[in-house]
Amino acid sequence: MMHWLIQTLADHPALACAEVPEGMLSTGEQVRFQSLKRDKRRRDWLLGRWTAKRLTAQYIESITGRRPALSDIVITTDPDGAPRLHSRNGYAFINRLAISISHSNGHAFCALTDVPGYRPGADIEYIEQRNPAFVSDFFTDAEIERVQRAPPSAQPLLTTAIWSAKEAALKSIRRGLTVDTRCIICLPEEPVADGWAPVTVICSPDLNATVRCGWWRQIGRFVITLATADSEQATHAAVPIAEVRPIGDGVSS
Repeated sequence: MMHWLIQTLADHPALACAEVPEGMLSTGEQVRFQSLKRDKRRRDWLLGRWTAKRLTAQYIESITGRRPALSDIVITTDPDGAPRLHSRNGYAFINRLAISISHSNGHAFCALTDVPGYRPGADIEYIEQRNPAFVSDFFTDAEIERVQRAPPSAQPLLTTAIWSAKEAALKSIRRGLTVDTRCIICLPEEPVADGWAPVTVICSPDLNATVRCGWWRQIGRFVITLATADSEQATHAAVPIAEVRPIGDGVSS
């Protein structure tokens, strides 16, 4: 199952001021936060961690009937930059969960999966008109053709969806933007009203990786995308998406 949550800086008064919400961070995370110098980086980091911890706390409560303190959920960073969950207080099973975090324009998006062997990639992007040079520099021929065939009014959404899907897919294979974005092809299907649409993802053989599933949807002025890639323990089954919404409806437009 894939669980996800979107939250914004407006959802907690401390976040907009780049201040740590009470009871949110472990001691090690406090040290990491203090090392961040720019207010924007601090706000983004806090918002992403707060969203990921609230999503994880909701998941733990659904399994155990007990809601942990946010500071008992610790998020570290692997050498490749991917976030990793740990528990300080008896929730050892969360070490087997996998998460991905993204943020854009005061919004954070987190995805969590409990499917063994799957690695999630999540991305959120603000929908905006992009320079044609952006498409020619970062998109494959198939993606460029898809954009050019779309009506001009639909191109900002489609371009954003393709770019976001690339980010999510590259996160899922643990490469991120360390490789040429044209080594992966992402072709979103037509949008689904208030729901997820598939994304066809094709990896270059040079990547030696497989992206098993991709999805995208529009929420307000944002596109969010999800992808899952195989690790050695993957079962190759499709991953259904569940919506976990601990605050109101949990999704801000």
